[in-house]
Amino acid sequence: MGEEMKRRPAVSHGHGVRDVRGLDRAAWVELAKGAVVDLVEAEFAVPHAELEARLWERVWEEPGSGRRASFFPHILSEAVRDLTAEEQIQTWEHPTKGGVTTELIIPGNVDGRWTYIERVIRRKAMLYARFLRWSKTEFGPAGEAVVRASLTDAMHRGFVPITPGFGEVATLGTASVRGPLDSGAWMLVNDPVARLPVPHAILFEIKNRRLTLYPRHAEVHQLLYKAAHFQQELPGQRIVPVLICRRAHKWLFWMAKDLGFIVHDTKKQYLTLPDKTDPRLLEEVRTGLALDDLQLVSSTSQPRIHNLFLEVLPAQARAVAERWAQAGSTLLKHYQTMRDDRLKPWTRTEALADLRADAALALDAAGVPADEQILAWALEEDTDAPEGY
Repeated sequence: MGEEMKRRPAVSHGHGVRDVRGLDRAAWVELAKGAVVDLVEAEFAVPHAELEARLWERVWEEPGSGRRASFFPHILSEAVRDLTAEEQIQTWEHPTKGGVTTELIIPGNVDGRWTYIERVIRRKAMLYARFLRWSKTEFGPAGEAVVRASLTDAMHRGFVPITPGFGEVATLGTASVRGPLDSGAWMLVNDPVARLPVPHAILFEIKNRRLTLYPRHAEVHQLLYKAAHFQQELPGQRIVPVLICRRAHKWLFWMAKDLGFIVHDTKKQYLTLPDKTDPRLLEEVRTGLALDDLQLVSSTSQPRIHNLFLEVLPAQARAVAERWAQAGSTLLKHYQTMRDDRLKPWTRTEALADLRADAALALDAAGVPADEQILAWALEEDTDAPEGY
C-alpha cells in the first residue's frame, strides 16, 4: 500500500485566487488568522456560520496586498482556536428574548467601544437565533421536498419510485435496514455488453445542513453503512449511494470516487418558513449574516436540482455501481464505526485512517490501477484533526 499512498495529490487548505498558491497548512492558518481578525474588526460580532460564509464561500482580499483567497472550514476553525488562545478574539454567549443562547465571535479588545459592540451583538444574536429556530423545523423537510420534486420531474427519464412519492426507503427487495434512507429510485441503465437495461437502485441521503461535509463526518457514513448493508444482503443488485448536501469539501469528492458513491452539493440551503412569516425576515438573515444561499421553498418558489438526475446519474451510475460493489460496499465495518456521531475527534481521525488503509487494499483487490486511486481524503494517522474538521 505504501507506494500507492505516495501517489496522492498534494493537499491544499484553501483556494488561492491570486498570489496565494502552494502554501502549506501552517501558512494557510496564518493567512486565515489575518482574515478572521479583519472580519471581526469590521463586523464586531459574527457567528461561526457567518464567518464561514464570508471567508470560505466568498473570496477574501487581504488589505493592501491584493492577495485573494477563500479558506477551507478546518483551516478557519484552527485559526479561530489560535486567535482565541492569543486573546485577539473571544467567544461571547448572548441569550436572546426568544430563549435561544447564541455564540458569537467578537474582538478580544473591546475597550472604548463596548457600547457599540454590545448593540451589534444584540442585532447579530437576534438574526442568528432566528436562523437556528428555523433550522430545527424548516430545513430538513425543505431539502427532502426539493429532491422528491426533482425526481418526480425526472420520471420521464426513467426514474421510478422505490416507495410511493419517492419517500423514505427502509426495505429493498428482501433486505431491510434500521433507520430508513431519505429517498430512493429505480433507474434503468443500459449494459454495454448485454445491450439490455439493468435496474439500478439509487439510494439518497439528504443533508440540508450548514455544515460543510468532510469524509470524517458521521452523516457521510450513515449513508454508506445503509447502502453497504443492502449490497451485502443483495450481492447481485446494482446500487448507487448518493449524498445530497449543501456543501462538501473536495476530499469528500475524492473519497466518493475511490469508494463508489456520488456527492452532489447544491450550493443552496433550502428552507420553508412558518405560517404567516413575513418574507422580509428571511431577507434580513440573508443580508445580515451573509447567508446568501438560503433559498425559500414555497408555493411560489419551487427550486429543483435537475442536473443530478438528468445529467450526472445517467452518465455515472453504471461505473459508480460497479466500483461500489467491488470496493466501497466491502468496508461496512468502518462505516458502522464512523456513523456514530459521539466519537471523539481523535478516535474519528484514527478510524478514517483505518478506513483509507482498507480502502486501498479493496481497490487493489478490485484491480483498480494505482494511478486511478486518490486516497488523499484522510489526515495522516499521527495528525490531530483541528476542531470543526
